[in-house]
Amino acid sequence: MSTAQQSYRCNSFYSSTVTIEAARGAGGEHLSIDRNSGAIKVINSTNTAAAFAAAPQMTMSAHGIMGIINLLRGPYLVLITGREVVGTIGPSPVYKVTETRVVKVAADSRVVSGMDAFDEATYLRLVHKALSVKSFYFSYDMDLTSSLERQQQKMQNTPASMLSASLYKNANDEFFYNKFLSEPLIDAVANSSNAGVFVLPVINGFFECQKVVIRGTSFNYVLVTRRGYKRQGTRYFSRGADEDGNVSNYAETEQIVDFAAPSSSSTDRELEGLQMAYVQVRGSIPIVWAQIINMNYVPTLKIDIDASRERFAKHMTKMIDMYSEVVAVNLVNRVKYEKPMGDGFAKLSQGFNNPCYHYTHFDFHKECSKMRWDRLSILMDELAEYNARFGYFKIKRDPKDRAHGGEPLHLQVGVIRTNCMDCLDRTNVVQSELARMLLTQQLRDVGVFSSTDVIGNFPAMQSMLNNLWADNADAVSCAYSGTGALKTDFTRTGKRTKAGALQDGRNSVERYIRGNFFDGDRQDATDLLLGKYRPKLGAYPFKDDLPLESKALVGTAYVCLFMLIYAFFFPRGGHWFGASNVLFITSWVLVLGLVFWTIRDKHTAELLNWPKLSAYAYRPAVMRANSAISLPLLDRLFSNSATKESLRNDEIKKIWPTEKKLA
Repeated sequence: MSTAQQSYRCNSFYSSTVTIEAARGAGGEHLSIDRNSGAIKVINSTNTAAAFAAAPQMTMSAHGIMGIINLLRGPYLVLITGREVVGTIGPSPVYKVTETRVVKVAADSRVVSGMDAFDEATYLRLVHKALSVKSFYFSYDMDLTSSLERQQQKMQNTPASMLSASLYKNANDEFFYNKFLSEPLIDAVANSSNAGVFVLPVINGFFECQKVVIRGTSFNYVLVTRRGYKRQGTRYFSRGADEDGNVSNYAETEQIVDFAAPSSSSTDRELEGLQMAYVQVRGSIPIVWAQIINMNYVPTLKIDIDASRERFAKHMTKMIDMYSEVVAVNLVNRVKYEKPMGDGFAKLSQGFNNPCYHYTHFDFHKECSKMRWDRLSILMDELAEYNARFGYFKIKRDPKDRAHGGEPLHLQVGVIRTNCMDCLDRTNVVQSELARMLLTQQLRDVGVFSSTDVIGNFPAMQSMLNNLWADNADAVSCAYSGTGALKTDFTRTGKRTKAGALQDGRNSVERYIRGNFFDGDRQDATDLLLGKYRPKLGAYPFKDDLPLESKALVGTAYVCLFMLIYAFFFPRGGHWFGASNVLFITSWVLVLGLVFWTIRDKHTAELLNWPKLSAYAYRPAVMRANSAISLPLLDRLFSNSATKESLRNDEIKKIWPTEKKLA
């Protein structure tokens, strides 16, 4: 059985084997990975001592094994080499991954050359990029992938010793983020009684635990967000629902009031060992849709309602199976750009005949415009009935065995699913308000609050909640969009501020830049880590197919920027505003403007940052829009404008088919 002090030792023996030994709970077994074949097996050290009598070539320690990923040279171990305790749920410590290490397992004789060598280096860079986020969490002795209620349901059918010894067997597949990386290990330890020691479920999302003291009674307030891995990606390259009903940016957020934590105390014995949990979910609108980057601030919106019905039904049916009853809260605008999304969601909801499904539309921007954030109460009043009827999970643990035992006193019998376009900013504001509403009810139910108490009566607690929910918003937003969330000034302070609006403007500009010029790489990194793409020799997904004309334009832009910086530090004539320096700067600014106009007008498709590994419906098939190969320079110079425009439009339609059906 693994413990909170678990550690591992990884030994690499020259050209033969890599072994992994656990400090506790392995019962003399360890993992052995053949460096030539990549085969993994569990062996007993007492029977193989002679085979490893020689000193290992390299030894390293780790706190956990995230898994194994196979690239062109063979398998690589992904180890957790840094961790920090960020809180507890009951008596179980929860750790944040602070450092990872990718270790080559394959023998040094296994090499690749040419373009494959370039691809291997790029794959490794992408793996490190995907692992660099500071949003991985794990526990050695409790299932972080499951809510407290799901854990209790599994506990009723599984012996406690089996639950702790093999966490991965009971993990919720929806939020087991390193499931793909763990599959080789799961296959290897299938027949081992100590399997759980070597397979460690990790979640991606957010976790924070804060101690709260109210009138001498203390408890832990825990907020945990689990991001789904089945349709994961970046903001513009992962939208809507797939064929199995999985939606982008799907996340479950659980609020826990924990009197079972070791630090909790109360004179009321009825509170001892008590845990209360409330779950909400968010996720992309479950229809087939996409936003196609085009270098405009607002990308092109594409929706296919006809192809959405089956996916919508699969998603909502799966949610009802998991949560019993679902209320879908749609926060998109009823007018202009977002109107087709709201109309499509409403149409599919009307056609989904299930008594356990409910739908409501609240135009967040219209209702709360001009700083009228108090109008959120309209939505809260509408949802209060559902919140009260669905309730929350409540259980009283045995004080002598807080990790197990106890019968549920309440069950949560439904969930509120909130979404806006990105499921980030408006969504988090509404979720935080719903959580406060339910928290007030929970604390009144157990007598910590009087019938008239509200969270606002306790400034320290209110400040903690505000900041914790804002941190949660930033964590989910950074994972999806690359920036912190918008509207967090309201979440942190309870009101909208001009400074917050300015910060939102900065984040919006950064999102635009990332979405158009950087997120293709992030999408590739995610697809590689989650197994959506499997590297193959000779595939060459990263080959440079950018035409010479585009390269020349980009190079010219860099030259212009260099000359402008040079003129700033070394002005001609010795003065910034001297005539010669002004003329010099003006000339280069004009050239830079011409370059950007040319890029924007004729080379948008090929110079945006598209994902290269997985299929994406609107990625240009061949990056040769308006290139000299198919539209020679002489034709461009001497043809009339109508001919040039016709040639350019025909070619762009061939390689950048923005009218094609969504996949």
